[in-house]
Amino acid sequence: MGDAAGIGPEIIVKALTHNYVYRMCHPIVIGSTAIIQNALNILAQKDTLSIDQENLPIISCFHLNKHLKAKYGRIDVLEASTLQPENISFGTIDSRCGTAAVEAIETGVKLALDGTIDAITTAPICKAAIQRAGSPFPGHTEMLAGLTHTPKTVMMLKTWDLPSQIISGFSGNLKKEKKNTFNATNTVEHLTVSFVTNHVPIAEVSQQLSVDRINDVIRITHDALVQFGIEKPRLVVAGLNPHAGEEGMFGKEEQTYITPAIQHANATGYQVDGPLPADTLYKKAIQGEWDAVIAMYHDQGNIPIKLIGFGHIVNITLGLPIVRTSVDHGTAFDIAGKGIASEKSLIAALAAASQLASN
Repeated sequence: MGDAAGIGPEIIVKALTHNYVYRMCHPIVIGSTAIIQNALNILAQKDTLSIDQENLPIISCFHLNKHLKAKYGRIDVLEASTLQPENISFGTIDSRCGTAAVEAIETGVKLALDGTIDAITTAPICKAAIQRAGSPFPGHTEMLAGLTHTPKTVMMLKTWDLPSQIISGFSGNLKKEKKNTFNATNTVEHLTVSFVTNHVPIAEVSQQLSVDRINDVIRITHDALVQFGIEKPRLVVAGLNPHAGEEGMFGKEEQTYITPAIQHANATGYQVDGPLPADTLYKKAIQGEWDAVIAMYHDQGNIPIKLIGFGHIVNITLGLPIVRTSVDHGTAFDIAGKGIASEKSLIAALAAASQLASN
């Protein structure tokens, strides 16, 4: 469900008003029935859904002893939290919302681990809220690794073409703008980025680099691309420093960690180029020279991919024993409760989860 004070419940309801989602998977919302019902009520009042008022879905409290088969027109919610609408204030950091978000994630991971569900797709959480709730994890990726006892995980961001079968009328469009054809912006330039480090301060990035860590990211990324249907993935590794270190003039990390990792990967059968300057390699990657970029730190990969594909990007946690995807944005506290948030990235994340689970 994500953080209830953010846009998570809203984009969930919006996504589940698209019939195609139900032809792609059987969605079950894990969270609070009352919060999801409140989100539907707000969207209906603001009239920003892609369906007419007379076709509003029914919010149903789901029980695990039911047959796991969703039906379009009904949003099934598995109660993992007792959070109520009166307990939240949109756009605020609240430990109660953090607790509810953590409870939903823990429930989803448990069900995925025991095979009850095939994949989980997460709505955005507020890192400060889960910290106030007592969570020791800085974000989703670290939490999922801890809950599944996975020592080596990788965050991948991947642009995703939204399915053309979905009707238009996305996110805040007025009724007069609704049509029976999909928005013409359903295709974006393609880029895939994996990260060696994630939510760490810039000053600590170089301290967390090692040949083994970079090799793990190369291997895990390669295996994921094979799962996506690329038989022989071509990877490129970005340098950490300006001009990829310029032979040690601007830093030694390339010589100490990155180049040895690339050499080892190529010696074991992978196709890996680099280290190359991050300011020039992305254009070639978008043009198709490589299937994925290995970035050294958070903003080195997030900025270029979100510049070309924001709203069409899927966040995938690689290396887990379960399938997990997520959206490419945060809780958007500034627009929470206004009915204008876009469900595009969530639908893309559901599509990715469905494909990965099928494979």
